Amino acid sequence: MRSLVISSSLDASSRSEYLAREYASALTDRGVDVQFLSLKDHSLPRFDNSDDILSDPTYRVLHEAATWADGLVLASPVYNWDCCAELKRFVEVVGTTPPDGSARSPFFDKIVTFVNAAGLPHSYMAFAPLAISMLLDFKCILNPYHIYVHNRHWSGDTLGSEALARIGKSAGVKVELLRCLAERSYRSEWEV
Repeated sequence: MRSLVISSSLDASSRSEYLAREYASALTDRGVDVQFLSLKDHSLPRFDNSDDILSDPTYRVLHEAATWADGLVLASPVYNWDCCAELKRFVEVVGTTPPDGSARSPFFDKIVTFVNAAGLPHSYMAFAPLAISMLLDFKCILNPYHIYVHNRHWSGDTLGSEALARIGKSAGVKVELLRCLAERSYRSEWEV
């Protein structure tokens, strides 16, 4: 079982990246081979729906990492009641398929878990628009135990035990989904 954990925050002291690292540790503790990538370390090309991004070295690195993985953990801060723009750009850039069909989007059929950090409890469903896109466009399986952590779950820089327990439960569900779907009989493509 392999999982790619993407931290999409560009903030140097990002709480969502902290959560992403905690989630990666929880998966590793459960026997999952984890690759962690921070988008701070990768300059994504602008998505313009042209073939130019396909030759971009960052595209190739991220495409290969997503192709390698059986599951994705997409970590993002919540801005304006949504996942951050950098995460959405990651999905647009890496999820693209060349017009000639020479490469397949690496997101098809992945088991996806969303991890969000926010200031207030009110934007609990901020991940939903991107999650629905992953479900409908790429036929992803969504882990129903997504992580949403807000200011009240922290004491200074220390994450509270309730949030840590939820990360553990979510990681356990992700592992179960990875196991159950390892032998699936289908392979999705662009379909309507």
